[in-house]
Amino acid sequence: MLPIDLPLRRVSADLLLPPLGIGTGTSRWSSHPNQTDDAKLLTGLRCAVENGVGFIDTADSLWQGHAERLVGKVLKESRGHSVQVASTVGRVRGSAPHPYAGPRVRHQLEQTLENLYLPELAAYILESYDFGIGDRYLGPVIEQMHALRDIGHIRAIGLRGPDASASKRSKDRFLDLFEQILPDVVWTQASGLFPLPDLGNGEDLGTFATRRGVGLLIASPLAHGVLAGGPLRGEGPATGREVEHSGEIARGLAALTDRFGPSAEALLRVALRYVLREAQNAVVVVGVGDARQVARYFSCLGRPLNAADVEMIEEVFGAMRESVRPLHDRSDVLAVSPPQRGTPLRR
Repeated sequence: MLPIDLPLRRVSADLLLPPLGIGTGTSRWSSHPNQTDDAKLLTGLRCAVENGVGFIDTADSLWQGHAERLVGKVLKESRGHSVQVASTVGRVRGSAPHPYAGPRVRHQLEQTLENLYLPELAAYILESYDFGIGDRYLGPVIEQMHALRDIGHIRAIGLRGPDASASKRSKDRFLDLFEQILPDVVWTQASGLFPLPDLGNGEDLGTFATRRGVGLLIASPLAHGVLAGGPLRGEGPATGREVEHSGEIARGLAALTDRFGPSAEALLRVALRYVLREAQNAVVVVGVGDARQVARYFSCLGRPLNAADVEMIEEVFGAMRESVRPLHDRSDVLAVSPPQRGTPLRR
């Protein structure tokens, strides 16, 4: 259960969510890119639902709907649950000429709800910025999304936002689409290592979301496991800086353990509490693993960070960010692993 200082957050006018949820987009879901360990995943999902997790973030493009179906299996077993779920549209084309063509958005929602055994989605997220040549499908998609919200099939319209590695072109595209779509929530990835992106004019995505009155769904708060002691993806001989990156990250983690304790739970508390501070309308999503990992996420948070804690953590994370900046600025050695067949770029 979450500490009492972390009540439900108003993500949009019609959507209250717990500040910490779980997501199905994680490499821990698979020992091989094309083969998931269903038993392990189902155990983790059951543990989460049994312990009161109120929000799950998934995607139709994760293993061609397989992740949705696993979530649906657990929800179907859990009678009387109050779990809310977000999913996506925009990458799975099916037999249509384009993932957004014709009634594709509505048809995919019908399939997603069937996969999940749910009557509605908390948020339906437009995952791709490709709306066809000349944005030919954008207008019809906007009409469909607003209609689906109006009739109650979705609670909130979502749009994938830029992350810390996004180019200026990608950020400008996001801002343009935001003004046309007028989403209720924005999905992104952020952590102490890879912060919310700067959108210009001294405003990052968090302050932008607050100013525009929209919620944030923030994934990857552990920087793909780095802030829990895992390796930095993208390190290797090709970068020429493996030792430097690893050394700075190790020094940063050592400083954090000196102050907050040597346990895995202590590092998790720092990483999650830090991101939960980003905005009062932000929900943070951790990747679901086995039952032990899931239990740790929701038992580690403890008391809030004080001002001195935050100042020290920011200094440590700042040094770590500088060390990985050359990696992060190069698309060929980006900290996020390349997507495999059947998986989206977003998670």
